Amino acid sequence: MSESDRRELIRIANDMNEVSNDETRQFISRIVDDLSNLKPSIAFVGQIKAGKSRLINGFTGQAEFLPSDVNPWTTVITDMHFGHPSGRKAGAEFHFFDNRQWQALIAEGEELRNMFPDDEDSYKREMIEEQVEAMKTRARLRLGDSYEQLLGQQHDLEELTSDDLARYVCAGDDPSDEEEHDPGSDRGLYSDITRKAEVYFDIGHFPYPLTVTDTPGVNDPLLIREEISRQYLKESDFFVVVLSAHQALSRADLKLFRLMQALELGQIVVFVNRVDELGGGAEDAGKVRADVLDGLEKALGNSNIDVLMGSAQWAHYALTGDETGINHDAVLAWLRAHPEQMKQYLDGVEEIKQGPGPISREAVLRFAAMIASGLPDLRRHVTTALTDGPRSEQLRMAWQHLNSFAQGELERSTARLRVLESEEDSTAQNADENDKTLASLRELVADKTNEITKDMDDVLANLRGVMDDTVSEAVSNVVRGPDGQSPLLAKGGATELNFTPLRERMRELVQGATQVVRQRMLSELYAIDMQSNAALRSLPGWQEPADNRMNTSAVRWFRPDTTALTRGITVELRVNWLSRLISRNSVVSRAEKMIVQEFEMIGDDLVDTARGDLMERLNTVLDHFLALLAGHLENRTGSGETCARTEAQADFDRARRIADELGSAFGSEHAEDIQAEAAE
Repeated sequence: MSESDRRELIRIANDMNEVSNDETRQFISRIVDDLSNLKPSIAFVGQIKAGKSRLINGFTGQAEFLPSDVNPWTTVITDMHFGHPSGRKAGAEFHFFDNRQWQALIAEGEELRNMFPDDEDSYKREMIEEQVEAMKTRARLRLGDSYEQLLGQQHDLEELTSDDLARYVCAGDDPSDEEEHDPGSDRGLYSDITRKAEVYFDIGHFPYPLTVTDTPGVNDPLLIREEISRQYLKESDFFVVVLSAHQALSRADLKLFRLMQALELGQIVVFVNRVDELGGGAEDAGKVRADVLDGLEKALGNSNIDVLMGSAQWAHYALTGDETGINHDAVLAWLRAHPEQMKQYLDGVEEIKQGPGPISREAVLRFAAMIASGLPDLRRHVTTALTDGPRSEQLRMAWQHLNSFAQGELERSTARLRVLESEEDSTAQNADENDKTLASLRELVADKTNEITKDMDDVLANLRGVMDDTVSEAVSNVVRGPDGQSPLLAKGGATELNFTPLRERMRELVQGATQVVRQRMLSELYAIDMQSNAALRSLPGWQEPADNRMNTSAVRWFRPDTTALTRGITVELRVNWLSRLISRNSVVSRAEKMIVQEFEMIGDDLVDTARGDLMERLNTVLDHFLALLAGHLENRTGSGETCARTEAQADFDRARRIADELGSAFGSEHAEDIQAEAAE
């Protein structure tokens, strides 16, 4: 569905809300909130100096907005909101650290505290403490007495310039360095205490509201930066992994992919930047791309990750006209080597010629550079994947729920008209009987929900035990080596421990267990549906509505979230210093214990997330069903008033209009497909 369809669904839902009963109104309000806040997020991740910030400037069309020379000391996540649900289109909010958050960074979070009860992690912790203290010291020197007052606060700027942004996200020079420090410069003034930046724009050239995020580098001297980036992975729907054409798929890049390997691969695209700096042009770029694909295949197996190529520098020229370092012959040679982009260029030039006034040579050259940069292809790839992915599912589910309410209201208003037109005297039960029936159905749903929850908890408890046993066995095999020779004791380069098979097995276990839970839920929901409808059919004068079936699509479409498997294993980074602190004979057993603890925590996160998601979907199904039943019971009787016929006709006309509008919002052919899926 398009952005206009989303807005149309919101309008129709608000229309329905005005005439719904209290129970239905509460559910429809949730649908409106979900649709209003539907805003996918795209995170650009990769090594420092891979060109992420300049690439984001080209991707968003905001030339030179993000500083492209951010010092590695900066720890700021920058969210760029396009078409934010709040309606805000300008300015920014900057959130500052507080003392609790500082302490959390120093302590590396509760998980690491539980993992290392003694001094074995002192090496890394000491480095983090030193770096954080250096950040605090610089902030005190820059901010003076206002330092303490700013902690935990935020600045909200109605308008924002690149210079403003630089004060919050760029490090600037060190105020303790008298030779280098410029006391008149405010660049980096707040950067050491800024935790997160949120910048607002209109929707721009994107087809729907979304957030684009610039993350810190993953191989930075500041150790907390990688932890900040890793935690933010959980907040994004799509990832653009930026590689440099000069050193594509280095060790640091592969580590990043291993962190992300448990994500659905359709949520990742690789963009190889700086192809303009390759001496052999398109030919060298083709070799680089082949190497990247080969490396991903070896590291991740059948990854199916798309690899795009281009140049943020070419996009920068296209947006600004700055020709520094631009070779126009190289741009045209690139287009000639890529027929699809050449066609985009030629078609675009023809379109430009149709516009008013003469076409300039510079305009043509800048347009060629933008197409060659690969940024239009990247935008198209990302927005298409998001449209076809979770965003589309959320819109389909919202439409289904709204449509079932609309069809139910249409059925009720039609039945009421028939009764009034034939002048039949309604003998429906009074309001007390309706209330008793609804209360009984709610009690049935509550009892069944408790049974479903207990059964689910039993299955997930068994999953935890099986997963812990699997972790212990698999970690022991990897750490101790298949032949009894632990790779941790090997001489030479850094040790690589391959836990990919374990991660895959953990994913299979959680998928299998949640499939069992899902099927049992569907069986119990079917029982609730049957018992509820049997109770309704026993009521005097009850007429079977067309939409009395429970919509279980939220549970049927459930797939477990396995993003916890993206978490890196700390011991892979600690082996070298660990072996210096303790005897080599103890390295293997201590490392095995640490890795088991980390994977067990990952397993706990997988199970807890699955349980929370399943309960949320179960409640969605049952809340929707109870709202429908309440509507049916409320409309069982005729009014007997003089104006009843007029009111009934108005209700019918309104219900017909809303049902027709919902059919148009999705298109009749698409709507039939959705209804067929729901009936399966």
